[in-house]
Amino acid sequence: MENTFHIQWHITDFCNLRCRHCYQSEFAKDSELSFDCLQKVFENITNFASKNGKKLVIDITGGEPFLYKHWEPLISMINQSKSVIKTGIITNGLLVDASKIRKLERLKNFSLKISAEGLTKESYEYIRGVNTYNRFIETCGLLKDVSFEKTLMFTLFSGSLSQIDAVVPFMNNYNLQTTIFERFIPWGRGALMKEKLISLYEWREVLKLLCKICRLEDNLCELAPYRGFMVDKEGTDLNLFGAPCIVAKDGIALMPDGSVFPCRRFPLTIGNLKDQSMEEVWKNSTVLEKLKNRFLLKGKCKTCIIEDCLGCRALAYSVSGDYLGEDPLCIKDE
Repeated sequence: MENTFHIQWHITDFCNLRCRHCYQSEFAKDSELSFDCLQKVFENITNFASKNGKKLVIDITGGEPFLYKHWEPLISMINQSKSVIKTGIITNGLLVDASKIRKLERLKNFSLKISAEGLTKESYEYIRGVNTYNRFIETCGLLKDVSFEKTLMFTLFSGSLSQIDAVVPFMNNYNLQTTIFERFIPWGRGALMKEKLISLYEWREVLKLLCKICRLEDNLCELAPYRGFMVDKEGTDLNLFGAPCIVAKDGIALMPDGSVFPCRRFPLTIGNLKDQSMEEVWKNSTVLEKLKNRFLLKGKCKTCIIEDCLGCRALAYSVSGDYLGEDPLCIKDE
């Protein structure tokens, strides 16, 4: 793939749900920028990409991105830019309808990512709230035959193992191309349910099961550098891909007010694109510089022999308050 830079762009905090695990604690429109301001921020980003020979992969999200009144011209602007090679929207899916689908089908290299935490009514509504599951299923039905890529974003909690066997049949039933598995990290409202953080034992078992589903040997040491995993359906074959960490390497999270985080699960402001260039933020952040230096890490992360892995800095920060601390869910054998 080309030299890519990944941006998860949160355009609003406003949302139609109050999910238990949400990274947010506020849900107002107060932090939203005008469309004119978003255009300037986007120009800032594309200037950075052009100067550094990078192509952009941008997912817009929220909150709930379909509640931002200018979502359509924004996604169109991003999608038409020569600096962007892939565009996506991450949504809870409950506001998707036939009209929105027609608009999304006009986009090129587009992916719609729908969040879920369980595929039974009980597990889904425990997180999302009552009277949400049936609408989620209706949306999946509406999307079954669309032309663009569809992805299920599956958040893993303690106890999620029992849900994973249902993922592939669900993908087959609703013609989903991929499912991305990511771990719950407690921030915002989610800080109130820290006990649901997946355990190291469960995380290992999840990865063993994903390997089994994709007919791979479960060599966990080879999977240690990856923070998330994607099951990709190609005909009747299932392929497992690991997602390398973007932190301080090739990506950021951009918040509604223009603030920049190393990633969305790492809520530490390192700059603001309303009044700083992306180049300045990326090149001059002392936080990012520290995150690139293995010798500043603590515990076994400091001495790990896996060259490309620095552990999950977001998880360390959430659990211990120290973003240089040891990754508590490292699956590498001692």
